[in-house]
Amino acid sequence: MQLTWEFSVVDVAVIAGIVIVIALFVVSFYFSRRLHRNEVDHKFFKERWQQIEGLFLQKGNEMNYKLAIIEADKLLDHALTILNFPGTTTAERLQFATYKFADLKHVWWAHKVRNMVVHEVKYEISAGSARKVVSLFKRALKTLDCL
Repeated sequence: MQLTWEFSVVDVAVIAGIVIVIALFVVSFYFSRRLHRNEVDHKFFKERWQQIEGLFLQKGNEMNYKLAIIEADKLLDHALTILNFPGTTTAERLQFATYKFADLKHVWWAHKVRNMVVHEVKYEISAGSARKVVSLFKRALKTLDCL
């Protein structure tokens, strides 16, 4: 005795429906995890950036210029962390991000200036140079779609 299964139109429709439901579940699970993982709070970044730019309102105050550079670098590091770039330092994360976003090469100079501001006691920076550095950080944050 041989058993045979004859597929009817209903059997094919049920099997196709099950396959479609499973495929939709897998795709929605993948994209929901991906979107959740890379979720960027644009409102936070814009508000924080306004505070950084506000530091330039007090002209002639070099300490505010230095603070703006440090805070802009910290905001960039926060963005790189949220976007899951690997590394334990800003430089390491920036190196990986540069592979994905070639336009981030320009921010390396700004990050080096930030390091000099932080580590060199007698480092002085003019308002114009500080604005250029901060504008490079802003460009990087726009490249990462955080601003």
